[in-house]
Amino acid sequence: MDDQLPKFMISAIAEINIFREEKNDGQTKTHEERKKGMVMPWSVFWQVLLLPCALFLDSLGSGVEHATDSRTVVTGLEYDSTCKCKEVSIGKMSCQATCLAPPSTDNTNISVLEIRSSTLVGLRVGTLSAWNSLKAITIEDNYHLVEIEPGTFGGMDLVTNLSISFNINLSYLSEGVFEGLDSLVTLQLRKNNFSDFQSFVAALSPKYLPWLRKLILNENPLQRVEVEDLVTLNGSLLEDLHLVSCQLEYVHPESLNTLTHLRAVYLGLNTLNVSLLAGLIGELTTSGVPLRILNLYSVGLQSSIPENLLNAIADSGITHLSLARNQFQSLRPGSFPIMPHLLHLDLREIVAINFPQGILNGTVAPNLTTLLFGGNRLPGIVPGILLPHLESLDLSSNSGDSRDRSYFDLGEGMFVNMTNLSYLNLSYNYVRTISRKTFKGLTNLDKALSLKNATIVHIEPYSFSELKNLQFLNLEDNLFPSYINLTSSLFEGLMNLKVLLLGGCGIPSLSIDPDVFSPLARLEYLGLERNLLVTLSPQLFSPLPNLLGVDLSTNLIVPWKDEIERVFKNVSTSLQVFMQDNKLTYISPAMIEDFLDVERIKLSGNPFTCDCRYFYRTKLWLGARNLSLTSLRTTQSSLKCYSPDKWREKSLLEYLDKLDLEETICKFVINPDSDSIFAWIITPVVILMIVLLVFLILWYKYRSYIRYWIFLANVNMRRHGFKARRKVQEGYSNYQYDAFVSYSNEDRNFVVRLVAMLENYEPFLKLCVYERDFEIGSVISESILQSVAMSRRIVLIVSDAFVRSQWCMWELQLAGSKKMFLEGGEKRRLSLRGGEDPLVLVRLGQVADTNMTPFLKYLLKTRVYLEWDHEPKRQRQFWDRLRTTLSPPSISISPGPTN
Repeated sequence: MDDQLPKFMISAIAEINIFREEKNDGQTKTHEERKKGMVMPWSVFWQVLLLPCALFLDSLGSGVEHATDSRTVVTGLEYDSTCKCKEVSIGKMSCQATCLAPPSTDNTNISVLEIRSSTLVGLRVGTLSAWNSLKAITIEDNYHLVEIEPGTFGGMDLVTNLSISFNINLSYLSEGVFEGLDSLVTLQLRKNNFSDFQSFVAALSPKYLPWLRKLILNENPLQRVEVEDLVTLNGSLLEDLHLVSCQLEYVHPESLNTLTHLRAVYLGLNTLNVSLLAGLIGELTTSGVPLRILNLYSVGLQSSIPENLLNAIADSGITHLSLARNQFQSLRPGSFPIMPHLLHLDLREIVAINFPQGILNGTVAPNLTTLLFGGNRLPGIVPGILLPHLESLDLSSNSGDSRDRSYFDLGEGMFVNMTNLSYLNLSYNYVRTISRKTFKGLTNLDKALSLKNATIVHIEPYSFSELKNLQFLNLEDNLFPSYINLTSSLFEGLMNLKVLLLGGCGIPSLSIDPDVFSPLARLEYLGLERNLLVTLSPQLFSPLPNLLGVDLSTNLIVPWKDEIERVFKNVSTSLQVFMQDNKLTYISPAMIEDFLDVERIKLSGNPFTCDCRYFYRTKLWLGARNLSLTSLRTTQSSLKCYSPDKWREKSLLEYLDKLDLEETICKFVINPDSDSIFAWIITPVVILMIVLLVFLILWYKYRSYIRYWIFLANVNMRRHGFKARRKVQEGYSNYQYDAFVSYSNEDRNFVVRLVAMLENYEPFLKLCVYERDFEIGSVISESILQSVAMSRRIVLIVSDAFVRSQWCMWELQLAGSKKMFLEGGEKRRLSLRGGEDPLVLVRLGQVADTNMTPFLKYLLKTRVYLEWDHEPKRQRQFWDRLRTTLSPPSISISPGPTN
């Protein structure tokens, strides 16, 4: 299948495979830190940006069903073994769990053997003799492994990669252990229990490993490297030595001189003396060792970059230098000496807050092409970091974490002199806006532009118009607001773009401009996963004749029905489509026609409803053309029913095989002969629902007027005596409250003062306010009704907020009802003085007429009301009048008759 992929993706996949093998070099963290997140090796930093698309393609294999459908199970018989091994992929065998010894095998197609998490105690001579076709062996996480006999790997001259790692009780390797591995190139001995070099170095002699190029010893507690420790390796072709996180405290300056072919040393995550490091580099230079890569990742350097160390590096032939995760908060001109050989410099996460001009200019580092400055705290694009000779620049994660994020200013026209730049990483910054002038001058930016999770809320049209050579654009995880419309003008100018990543951007639709991707004629991979897409336009992918992969997984896409809606009608036959975890409840005939035209389709994780209402026409269509879903180029086992329960997690293909087209429910509901019956049932229901919906909309829109009309009708009925037929409702003769206060939450401060003024001074009134007097857990409407009934009067705090509140308007209607109830009744004469109105209106500020209901306008026009004033003298009058109005009626007691 690789011959169908674009060349740059093939190289990316190859580079990723290398990255997987090399991921434990000096730029990585410890085994425990890897669980939190691995630091990317700078030697392959830009290719790793292709992971979202390349890993998809890397996982496809060469066949539709992949090797999992033909896995081999080999049961070991030797050494009383209970070992069971499975061929987990083509040519790869894995042995785990209770494996006491690897079994023998006759399968000459196995090229990779893994022995993980077994109960293996030791490896004996002859244990692996039957595995003579192996090219790679992994022996990892075997807690009980303590010994490997010399000669165990005898005759395995095809093996080029061997990993014996994470076996925490393995502390010694005898000389001759690796005899027979004549072609071994890479040896990993990570995180075993080697406490010094003498416990294993004899086994590494070039006599046994003549072609060894890379040795990884990370996370072994070696502590020291003495002058004689590596003498055994004299004459070795070893080029890469990894000593990351080995608790090193001392490295003798002459200890590596015997490694005459050494090109890369990784010493990260060790605490080493600066003078020792400078001496080590000086000795390697003097001895003519061709060291080119030095990784000093997180070795405890602080405050300023040590001058003696940098001078030693400048005098050497080192081209790649990593000082990442040390602490050089303040960089100054002159911090770096003239370093004519330096090509790549990694200064990520050094807590830097500035990058002054001149620090790495053309005189200091004339050949510098790659600068990694991510994970620092720059305020934006500063002039000092814009070195015209740079080809790759990483400024990601300079805005801090989510708890303390600062704005990252891209400016306008800042890159006008960066004509050599081909890679730019601005991901994980707080960018917000991209304008037409942001990337002005980057005419040669061709490898990649990454703006992942950059908090972008606005992109001007034609912002990328100058990037005519760009091949890779990453805009993932920018939650575009709803007002950002993706149109073709946004991508104008990107005529050579091959990969576009828009995953996790919250895109709800691409239908505003069906030709949104029309400027991207050479696009080969499009990532639209983790969005909110529901439908796909038939024209969406038509302008992309070279498209080889599109990821639509984890959206809300629903089935498309008609043939005219076909989505993938005019695309390349090599297209691979990923539609996992959407809302596809069935597969329509139009969808099948689309899927038959593509190279591969993934549909797992969709909630297929195995019901004849959904699949009746699909089965008819398939039967008429003598087809089945097995014709689709997909993993058949991934097509599973989601509902109903009796078919849950069962095969969709099995359901279609058993679907009876003559079943009564199918014939009645779906069969075209029954369509008229179906229409007779559905049409009246739909019409009724529409009428009901219109009625509810009108009721909601004119609800205040309707309530007022009802109120007037009640008043009219009472005046004409209709209420006489009902039993007169008895009210409260002994009221619990002097007044119920109706108010809006926005006027709460005034009501607090009102309660204090009326309850704490004579005549010591008792008021009902909902915040204090309503019972917790009670229904609000019932509490209001009960409180109004138990209150002698009702005080309405009329303000602009009051008339905008639905609850206040409802309480106003209740007040009107209480007034009508008391009107002319005996209770009114008992409880109110002189025929007074139970309503007391207090006007608080100006009230817009447009918000007032007709009833409230009527009350304000026909009643005397109190108005709050900010003048202190008038406020005293206000409180006196309000107390007088709300005071309970006095009861006169006449003396009795005298005899």
